[in-house]
Amino acid sequence: SPGPPPLTPPMAERRLSRGLPCRGLCVLAVVASLPLASRLEGARGGRPLSELSACHLWSPTSAPLPGSRRARDVAVCSSAARARRRDVSRAGAAPGLSTLGFRAGPPDPPMELDVPTVELHRKYHEATIQYTMENMEWAQSKGYQLDAGLSTQETEHLWRAQRERLFRWPRLHDQDVHVVALGGPGPQRFCRGGASPEDDARACGDPGDHVFVISLARRPTRLKHALHQLHAQGVSATIVDAVDGDTVLYQEDLERVGVAPLPGYMGHKNHDILLTTGEVGCFMSHFTIWQHMVENNIQSVLILEDDFDLQEGFSERLGQYLEEAKGEDWNILFVGRSPMEGDWRRISEHIVEPGYTLWTVGYVMRLDAAQRLVDAAVQRSFAPLDDFFSVLMGRGQDAAYNDQVHGWWPYLPTREDGMPLLRPLAATPPLVMPYVGSMFLSDTAMLRKKTRYIEDLPLTSSSDGPRGVAAGAG
Repeated sequence: SPGPPPLTPPMAERRLSRGLPCRGLCVLAVVASLPLASRLEGARGGRPLSELSACHLWSPTSAPLPGSRRARDVAVCSSAARARRRDVSRAGAAPGLSTLGFRAGPPDPPMELDVPTVELHRKYHEATIQYTMENMEWAQSKGYQLDAGLSTQETEHLWRAQRERLFRWPRLHDQDVHVVALGGPGPQRFCRGGASPEDDARACGDPGDHVFVISLARRPTRLKHALHQLHAQGVSATIVDAVDGDTVLYQEDLERVGVAPLPGYMGHKNHDILLTTGEVGCFMSHFTIWQHMVENNIQSVLILEDDFDLQEGFSERLGQYLEEAKGEDWNILFVGRSPMEGDWRRISEHIVEPGYTLWTVGYVMRLDAAQRLVDAAVQRSFAPLDDFFSVLMGRGQDAAYNDQVHGWWPYLPTREDGMPLLRPLAATPPLVMPYVGSMFLSDTAMLRKKTRYIEDLPLTSSSDGPRGVAAGAG
């Protein structure tokens, strides 16, 4: 099958200068040789907590091997990107939230993460390193690009179906959702207290039957794992066909559906790549559920990405944690996260107000947040979703993790009083983690043959010349 649209010489030159980073695989041996305890201890003394997350281990900013070609390419490109970002930041800078009395950063001294959260991340981190070591040849050869559960013909067929799915966005149609009833009879409930189940569910943000799992059709391996997890915990859910970023071929595709990144988006110092088609597909997939909430007046949902591992006693603990958060005014609660800084406030034994947070593997969202996101038309000015959420939460104003926050802020919606749109809480320790090895099947964690930067896409199909449909995956 034809590959992605061909690169013109200027586009190819830009891509070469960026080096198509391999998300840290080239430094795996270096990272693995360091005692994990020393990496985790870096969370103290003001250093960012990114060492706690496997996401950071595989980030595109992980240093390449000294003296390698990629080291030289990335050094050149990063210097130019940083210069461009400084110019954009200066041009777009706006007064921070501190003028409204909002705290610009975490407390000083910063709160340390609780021991169970650190241990859970430590376990995941070590297992990820071990998994990669055991599958090094497969990983380095990018054997993960095609799902082993699909033939080439099936992959091409699914690509064409997902291309049609792209243009049905943002609404969910019957062919895009698949209900799996794995719980007991009657309505699904997580919160157990209160005389009236309905009133209590509304008060604590219980998602009930509204559990949505976002799943790429061309990744049946991930869906199979997700269904096993749901069955083991007795959780019923609705599988939502994700928007596949591989089906975005031209910039006019995004114009047609009304989607656009933040003006001048170029990443930031800890995510030093341009916006990819995979990140666009991820954002659009989540947005379609927010839209569905608004259209159907759904008060609360649990959104999971299909690479999740539900922790022991998930259903009971989710209900317990929601009860603990009952007195708080929140509209998003992370049940899975990768903290980039210390928590801002401890609310109860299992609930905190988080700092800058990555991962969207699992979160509970209330209608208030979905309504505000949809009404603000955030799809016309967005960034990769986990960074986007954190900045909408008012995190990163100190620029410690994300040096572009003040450049983004003028383009982001706030509440009527100017305060952050999202009011976050987080479960601690997390109730959801990615399963070990799933990162290799992720369109946002790994760069593949068909990973493309939005900036590099041809403007229209006519500018791409007389070519057939670019089907398949890789």
